[in-house]
Order: sequence, then structure tokens, then C-alpha cells
Amino acid sequence: MATTTHAPSPNPAPTTSLLEPAPDAKTTGRAETHPIRSAAVTFAIGYAVLTVVMLGIGFLLTHTLASTVGRWDEHVNEYFARHRTGTWNDITKFATAAFNTTPVIVTAAIVAGLLALRHRFREAAFLVTALVLEITVFLPVTFAVARDRPAVPRMNSTPATSSFPSGHTAAATVLFVGIALIVTCCTRNRILRLATSLLGAVVATLVGFGRVYRGLHHPTDVIVGALFGLACLAVAAIAVRAYGRASAAKGSRDLANTPKVN
Repeated sequence: MATTTHAPSPNPAPTTSLLEPAPDAKTTGRAETHPIRSAAVTFAIGYAVLTVVMLGIGFLLTHTLASTVGRWDEHVNEYFARHRTGTWNDITKFATAAFNTTPVIVTAAIVAGLLALRHRFREAAFLVTALVLEITVFLPVTFAVARDRPAVPRMNSTPATSSFPSGHTAAATVLFVGIALIVTCCTRNRILRLATSLLGAVVATLVGFGRVYRGLHHPTDVIVGALFGLACLAVAAIAVRAYGRASAAKGSRDLANTPKVN
């Protein structure tokens, strides 16, 4: 009796569903959409939605909820101001300085450059798009809401921007959670995926804690900043996927229009 030998199944490809359209994604109706235009429209819609939502939350915190949530914010800031220690002063000083504008831009440029060298252009575009979205939404929102900084002794000089939202927390979330998502897309190594995911969570949490501890932000500024950073990553992923869908549709159309040689 003959024995049937089953060939081992091939290893699955690295997870790329976050930034690439599904293999069976329908492109009907998108054939005339240019990839860059498709991504730009997605970015613009995301920008408008995030700006409106962030303004709404900011005005709620500074007006409607000022007497309830605002009071809780003040109690938390006062608690940390009374319980500062030398060790945490040093830790939070480093965490805050590491996510000033210049270090974030330099780090993002290095990561994007390394990804481009490895021909991971979608991943590089994802990270850059998320950071651009974060800063372009953050600036008008922080000036429009104009929330006062906590009424406690501050351990850092503060920029002209207001307390809402925490730009440092948003930038840390975009950068390190974004890197963790990119690693998830590019490798099957579970240990590396777990390590970068934990690093992203720890860094974002530490930066947010440091901003409250040092009297620079209210807790709600930090919470909203972290959620804002995640939302920027989501919009950036959707924009990159929109580019991929339109690009695939354009490639299919070009192939269909290529004259056949007998």
C-alpha cells in the first residue's frame, strides 16, 4: 500500500495587512484615482476630523467639565508636586527632554531613512505621515483651546503652546507605537514584536507621567494626547492603504491597456 507524503506547508509571510490592501480588495470605481491624490484626500479628511474632535474635547475640558474633571486634574497635579523625589526628577527630566521637537524629528528621520534603504517605503511613509498629521493638528488646537498650565511649581520652562493636549505624549506615542507597528509588519519574530510593543507602551506612559509629574500638563492633557497619537497612526495607516489600493488599480488598468503582441 502506497504511502502519501505531505509536503510541509510554507512559512506564512510576515504580517503586512496594516499597511497593504487586502489581496482581494476591490478596486472598482477607483481606477481613475491617482495614488497620491487618494492618499492626500484620506489625509485631509483625517486632518479635518481629528481637528474638530480635538477642539471639541478641548473646549469641553476648559468650559463644560472645568468644575468637575478640572478639579480632579488639579488634585493629581498637586499630589505629584508634593511627592517629588530626586530619582523621579532625573527620570522624568530625561523622558521630557528626549521628546522635544528636535530629538523627535531626528529620530523619525533616521528610522524613515533606514526603512527607505531597506525598500520599506510604505512603512517609512506611514511613520512620517503620522508625525506630520500630529504636529499639523496639534498646533492650531493648542492655540485655539489655550488651556492654562497646572497651577503648581513647574520643573521646566514651557513653550508658547498651551497645556492641551500633551504634544510630547502624542509624539512619543506616534514614534514608538508606530515603530512597534512597523516591526509587527516586517517580521515574524515574536520576541522582537513583543519587545517593541512593550517599549512603545512603556515610553509613551513614562513620557506622559513625566509631563504630569513635572507640572507641565494636566492628566487629561496626557490621556487625550496618547489617544490623539493613536488616532494619527490610524489615519496614516488608512492613507497608506488608500495609496496602495489606488496604485494596484492603476497597475491593473495599465496592464489591461497594454497592447498584446501576437
